[in-house]
Formats: sequence, C-alpha cells, structure tokens
Amino acid sequence: MNPMRGTLIGRFLLLTIAALIVLLPLWYWAAPWLARPPVWIAGSAMQALFGWVKSFDIQEIHAILFTLVQTRMRGPAGDVLVQLASRVDYRVFGYGLPLLWAMLLASRPRLWWLKGAAGSLMLFVAQALGIASQWMMDVVVTSGPTGSAYLAYPRWVANAILYSRQFNLLMLTPMLPVLLWLLFNKPFVAALWLEAALDESPEGRARAPTIDAGNS
Repeated sequence: MNPMRGTLIGRFLLLTIAALIVLLPLWYWAAPWLARPPVWIAGSAMQALFGWVKSFDIQEIHAILFTLVQTRMRGPAGDVLVQLASRVDYRVFGYGLPLLWAMLLASRPRLWWLKGAAGSLMLFVAQALGIASQWMMDVVVTSGPTGSAYLAYPRWVANAILYSRQFNLLMLTPMLPVLLWLLFNKPFVAALWLEAALDESPEGRARAPTIDAGNS
C-alpha cells in the first residue's frame, strides 16, 4: 500500500473513532428528541394507510403504535382479548445519525455541516421506515392467530413484511450513513481511487520500495 494512502485512511479512521466517542454519548442523551421526527413520520404514514391504526405516541425513546387489532393475552381469570400496542426502541434504527456526523467531521468535505443536515433528514426518513417495518411485523406477524384472523392478510404479505424488517434492520440502517458519506465526500473517495490506480500501474510498482530478502 502506498504510504500516503495508508496515512490518509488511517487518519480518517482514527478521527472517525474519536468523533464517535464524543458523539455517541451525546446521541444517547438527545435520543428522546431525535426520535420525534422519524416517529411522527412513521406514525402519520401508518394512520393514513391502515384503518386498524388508532393512534401513535412517543415515550422517551420508545415509539408506540396503538391498534384495533385484537390479540389473546392470559389474565388472572383466563385468556382475554386486548387491543394490540407495538413498542419500538428508536435507538435500534437511529444509530446511523452519529455515524454519519462522525465520518463528516473526520473528512470535513466542503459545506460539511450543510451536507450533515441534509443527510440527517434522509436518515430520519430511513429511520421512520425501520420503525414502521417493526410495527408491521409486531401487528401482522407476531400478533398470533387472533390478530391474523382480524387482519385476514394473505401469507405473502407477512413474508414481505418480514423481509422489509430484516432489510431495514440489517442493511438500510448500517449502510445508508456510509452511502451518504460517499455521496457527500466524492473528492476524498476519488483521492483513494487515484492512489490505488497509481499503485497498480507499472510506473507505480516501479517506484514501490523493495525489500532485500536476505534482511527480512
């Protein structure tokens, strides 16, 4: 590896880790306020799309969806039917926010603060998708036979909801901040590609230092 590129990558990683050490506690502290935009987006969309949604609320870091869907619950006098409420921890889908800002602070592209604000708005929408997918899984998939009978959705709908939840949890949440950083920081990425191309060229290999096998 070219020493310049190694230094560039190493410096970026160290600065990103240092920024995360500072930003993560701040994000944990501010989570009850940062959760409000994505919860409002997710709750408003669910109310507009599904008639079985009663209302939604946010309690600290938890997004709660109240529904008309009935599920069976064991009580003191036996099983009773109750209306299902789904609770989601915002932090499960919200950690991309400090990651994006840490990478922007480490690389400091032009207008990095404006790009961070724009990226945060995009992440709020992605977080809302994650919260909604978890709500949908709780209501449609894990509500049991009583909930399934109330909704009467075909099996493929449940499968699609499971896939959506897994995609949001395992792919969109961790990958979107990285993709946004790549989009916002094209000169940095271009510099890395240029150094890699120079290393792979015959001229670059000719300039590369050699090591005497007898001294290794």
